[in-house]
Amino acid sequence: MFILAVALGIGLFTPLTSHRRMDEAAASASASPVRPMLPRTAAGMVPRPPSTVGESTQLTPLHTYMVQPGDTILAIAARYGLSVETVTQVNNLPGADALQVGQSLTVPPVDGSMVPLVPGEQLAQVADQYRVDAGLLATINQVQPGGVMPARLFVPSAAVPGALSRPTRPVPQPPAADRPALIHFQWPTQGVITQPFWQYHPGIDIANVTGTPVVSADGGRVVFAGWGDYGLYVEIDHGNGYSTVYGHLSQLQVTLGQQVRPGQPIGLMGSTGRSTGPHLHFEIRQQGVPRNPLDYLR
Repeated sequence: MFILAVALGIGLFTPLTSHRRMDEAAASASASPVRPMLPRTAAGMVPRPPSTVGESTQLTPLHTYMVQPGDTILAIAARYGLSVETVTQVNNLPGADALQVGQSLTVPPVDGSMVPLVPGEQLAQVADQYRVDAGLLATINQVQPGGVMPARLFVPSAAVPGALSRPTRPVPQPPAADRPALIHFQWPTQGVITQPFWQYHPGIDIANVTGTPVVSADGGRVVFAGWGDYGLYVEIDHGNGYSTVYGHLSQLQVTLGQQVRPGQPIGLMGSTGRSTGPHLHFEIRQQGVPRNPLDYLR
């Protein structure tokens, strides 16, 4: 009888408690705004809402990094989310291993290129030429519209909406008595052009069979010969502001620092690195900025 009385007491008390808690919850809900449920990922975590356009286009200015012991270009590029090409070109480095402890490097906020300016050229002209917002250029390069312009400006890549990843129109150069009016290069190999120079391809691809000879397009000094971004490749500095790149080789026939003459064999065509078949990836760069080789080849 005692157990039965206790059970009946619990049964009568529980509904009263439940109703009281439900009434308190309803009052709390009416006093505070309703928050919508956010979708959850498979792991049960609420995803971060997508960033606004304003957040995605706000870039920080160029800043300086001092090379530390053990640093490599690859490690520095990875640390800042940049490509090796960007770090090398922006700092005008002759090769992938050209770093010294204490050396000062310019680090941009995104991938892109340093572009030489003509004396008197204004920020608005550069922005229009490369289809980049003038305010964005001013922020990154810390210059004022109408103010004194530096010798070079950093132009961001396609990571920024509306910008070109690589300039497709040449930057006008001031006349100079010691520079030829026209620069010409000889063809580096024989074959068929399978991909031209365009916005996202900074050179031309010339296809032929593996082992086809590749020669230097002009005389100069070998500043890179080894494995890198274009598989097995060679870069030659011609000493006049121009350099050439020969990518995806199957074999090298020159070494770093070697002086070569125009037409000298430098390697054999291949398909090393990111390649779908044997071909030569050939670039012509002016002050580090890719140019259309077909405008310079004889």
